[in-house]
Amino acid sequence: MTSPHVSEEMDFVIAFRDAWRKIQRLSEKNLATIGLSVTELRILKLLSLHGPSPMARFASEFYMTPASVTGVVDRLEGDGLVERERVSADRRVIHVHITQRGRERLEAGLKLNKRFAERVLGSLSKEQQKELIELLDKLARAAEA
Repeated sequence: MTSPHVSEEMDFVIAFRDAWRKIQRLSEKNLATIGLSVTELRILKLLSLHGPSPMARFASEFYMTPASVTGVVDRLEGDGLVERERVSADRRVIHVHITQRGRERLEAGLKLNKRFAERVLGSLSKEQQKELIELLDKLARAAEA
């Protein structure tokens, strides 16, 4: 017989996973209305904040394989949202930079994301939101330890 403590831990894991999946799925559906995925939005945001970046940075930053990054960047480039350029010092390194069209799509995506987050978080007080962020940060650090 399992202890009640183990059952509570599993209940937490299941509830957390289900909530995350619902939020992720609805967020993806929301962004799809403007032709973006959550990952594409994150890449555009990173490029907007930090300027041209090597593709390897996306893989490490977003816990993706290089092949997955290539597929995402291919889609972004096909839509005219980013461009690739080889670094002259090392032709093997490819930097990606955001285009004006990419900046416009990023802006639209961030607005959609903000409205979505406000709707989702609207059921929590500001104090509960702050506490949730702190708890999630704590869980993420514990998972990486």
